[in-house]
Amino acid sequence: MIDANASVKDFLTASAAKSPTPGGGSITALVGALSAAMGEMVVNYSIGKKGLEAFQDELVPAQKELANARAMLQQLLVEDQLAFEAMTAARKLPDGPDKQAQLDAAILACIRVPEAIGAAAVRVLEIADAQLNFVNKYLLSDLAVSADLAMATARCAVYNVRVNMKEVTNAEDRRSIESTISQILTRAAVLIQRVSPRIWARHAQEA
Repeated sequence: MIDANASVKDFLTASAAKSPTPGGGSITALVGALSAAMGEMVVNYSIGKKGLEAFQDELVPAQKELANARAMLQQLLVEDQLAFEAMTAARKLPDGPDKQAQLDAAILACIRVPEAIGAAAVRVLEIADAQLNFVNKYLLSDLAVSADLAMATARCAVYNVRVNMKEVTNAEDRRSIESTISQILTRAAVLIQRVSPRIWARHAQEA
């Protein structure tokens, strides 16, 4: 099990190894956490900065929310591995009602975790959208990195949901999941298309 306490080297080595975990879901959570961390850095460089006094009531809550998102994504990095391990264990059980019940629960976890990762990424993008007009102008490229990483996180989170969709046998559940991931991807796409041009437009004005 690789968690947020592992070194970067150890995480990369474990990810590259011939082992199912950490896999795409954990990588996605890590990218999301990096996105939140970059956004948080931008806000931290804006809190208390001369000339930005009028925006502290927006910046301080944004910093706290980004810190919470970073912590949550670190936890989801672990939960993704646990969900996959539970699914693998359930597949090895003898056939019967208990196996199916455990397998259904594990598959649902393998879907709910990336859904949560995608939702967190959307929130990072929403914060970038709300803050970019007045954050520290010297950190605009870092905000662009945060936003693009958040978009990648949302997209990859949807991939990790879709790969497990074939295991969901209930048609109503499938429709609900499809609706959720469609909303995540659509919202993220709208936000990145709005955020990125505004970042570079402001960068050009500030130059």
